[in-house]
Amino acid sequence: MPPDQVMKALLANTLELASLSEKDKGALVRLLSDPDPEVFQAIRQTLVNCGIEARPWLKAGLNSGDRLVRKHSWELLTQLERCVADREFVAFCNRGGEQLNLEKGLWLLVRTAFPGFDQGAYQAQLDGYAEQVREVCDPTQSKPAALMAINRVLYRKERFRGDKASYYDPQSSYLNRVIDRRLGNPISLCLVYLFVARRLGLPVTGVGMPGHFILRLQSPAFTIYIDAFNGGNFLTHSDC
Repeated sequence: MPPDQVMKALLANTLELASLSEKDKGALVRLLSDPDPEVFQAIRQTLVNCGIEARPWLKAGLNSGDRLVRKHSWELLTQLERCVADREFVAFCNRGGEQLNLEKGLWLLVRTAFPGFDQGAYQAQLDGYAEQVREVCDPTQSKPAALMAINRVLYRKERFRGDKASYYDPQSSYLNRVIDRRLGNPISLCLVYLFVARRLGLPVTGVGMPGHFILRLQSPAFTIYIDAFNGGNFLTHSDC
């Protein structure tokens, strides 16, 4: 079906998507460059309604020689990916329970805002931080020594720090951006610390405080509180 016939069928609400050939789908995407606002909106809505089925068509549009087709294909592809990410995140949250994989949930949250981010690359960075700790100490031999090694890696070498200038910056709520910028709020920095500690087998947990969030490592012999927002400072129970 030529592009002009696709357009006419769309405007007349007679286009049957199931009957479209691969060539027709390409014609549909090419119409994203149509200067007529009515045509563009009709095409856009049709592609949105197709959902994930339209993903390969739009990916092909990214290679178009037409700048507008590339631009609109990217915008629609991003919108579709975000819709999928939103559904996956909500489904994850609805499963509830204490056995949810916290790190998985955080990556799903990131994908709702950054659908194209490379999750594997960020997980590899967390793996790398843990490996740097193992290079200087054995976490199974001394938990306090392992915490001090985490502090050296995260705060001295990698330069993570609390964002006191823009405390409520939304960027600090997304783990990928916290790792990119080495800046975060109390919760997000605690999460970075927690995920590194878990990779080392350390029993670290989060502790909600009035207006703050810290971590705790507890054993039969001692309890250490960690302020990840303030350079990983160790705190006693009375400090809290």
